[in-house]
Amino acid sequence: MGPEILGTTPSSVMNFLIQTASLAASEAAIYSASVVESATVLCLELFQLTAPPLRQKTNP
Repeated sequence: MGPEILGTTPSSVMNFLIQTASLAASEAAIYSASVVESATVLCLELFQLTAPPLRQKTNP
C-alpha cells in the first residue's frame, strides 16, 4: 500500500508545501514593507518640497 491509500502525504511533499506557503508569506511581507517605505519617502519628499524656508528675509 502506498501513502495515497493510507491518506498520508510523504514528508518531502509536506515540507515543500510548508516552504511554499512560508515563501509566499515572506514575499507578501516584503512587498507590504516596500509599499509603506515608498509612501513614507514620497510623503517626506513632498513635505520637503512644499515647506516654506525656515528663515525669510524681511525688509524693515
